[in-house]
Amino acid sequence: MNWLDSKTTSKLPSKESLNHPGLIRLATGMDPYTNTFKAYKTAYQALGIDIINFMPEKNAPPPLSPGETKFTHDGCVQEAYYGLYNSSTRVKYPFSTLEEIYDYDFSTLEYNDLPLPGAQYLMSCNKEEISRKIEITGNTGLYYYQLYTTVFMWGVEVLGWEMFMMAAITDPELFDKHFFEPLFEKSKHIVSMLADLDSPWVFCHDDIAVSTGAVFDPGWYKRYIFPRYNMLCRMVHQKNKKIFFVCDGNMEWALRELRDAGFDGLMFETPATRLEAVIDTWGDKFFIGGISAELLTRATPGEVNLHVDELMKIIKGNRNFAICSSGGLTGNMPLENLEAYFDKRVEYGFTNKNWRK
Repeated sequence: MNWLDSKTTSKLPSKESLNHPGLIRLATGMDPYTNTFKAYKTAYQALGIDIINFMPEKNAPPPLSPGETKFTHDGCVQEAYYGLYNSSTRVKYPFSTLEEIYDYDFSTLEYNDLPLPGAQYLMSCNKEEISRKIEITGNTGLYYYQLYTTVFMWGVEVLGWEMFMMAAITDPELFDKHFFEPLFEKSKHIVSMLADLDSPWVFCHDDIAVSTGAVFDPGWYKRYIFPRYNMLCRMVHQKNKKIFFVCDGNMEWALRELRDAGFDGLMFETPATRLEAVIDTWGDKFFIGGISAELLTRATPGEVNLHVDELMKIIKGNRNFAICSSGGLTGNMPLENLEAYFDKRVEYGFTNKNWRK
């Protein structure tokens, strides 16, 4: 991809998580339920989405209705309407005491057995499958698989927030040895596999922050999290690949530490992390984001136009930037807002003209 080589391209780069059936129909003239693969691939091309994290190979199942929910994985996961594909949120966890945590051998836990949220639950971390998706994506764009539980998110997804925080605060050294050490070995194995793929990048996700900032004292991250990031970055760089960090929440407190750890790119939630802060720290590296999913959901088309205009004033032509709605393009977003968004993208060179079918 020319963007990663810092070469000028006529079309500016874009990443979107596409899950809006109406937008896909508008851009392709196809029914996304009866020919999901072709509809997605055609929509990516029409909309100018060239950084791709989801390429379905089978037709989408009938979705839930808005407001409807169902439980899967023995009641541990709740699904709800979110567009072409349902959302997936874990609501039950296997450990209720610290004793149960320390009695469990986490070296036996496998990443692919986790009921991960969102689109992650639709994808398998399998070298052959990821390689196939890279191949079928072809010239449409660059497909990537995102490791969801890089370090920190192992705690969230395996234990749940309450038990994770209790264990990590009560005896951080013991927790690190018993929990993080064996599970980080799994992360290293996955990152090594991703770096061996026919792709120039590796994406690692860790929600180390909430909307107000850090969850733990920053010193805790410096002791248990950031050194492991540095190890993963060095592994990827040794294979001449680039590594991106993905995180929701306000990361302004960690931007310098993430840069120093060795990450080449950053995908961040907007507006939790201010774009100006990212540019100040990260402006000479790659960064993906800028568009508020909440605004696309609740604003008017005119406000969407103003949002994109204001974003581009801040970007000031920075060629390391790729536009993206951090929360994805979901079925609860008004179609007229998404039309306004992509029409504005045309003005700035992220989407080609006549994107509607």
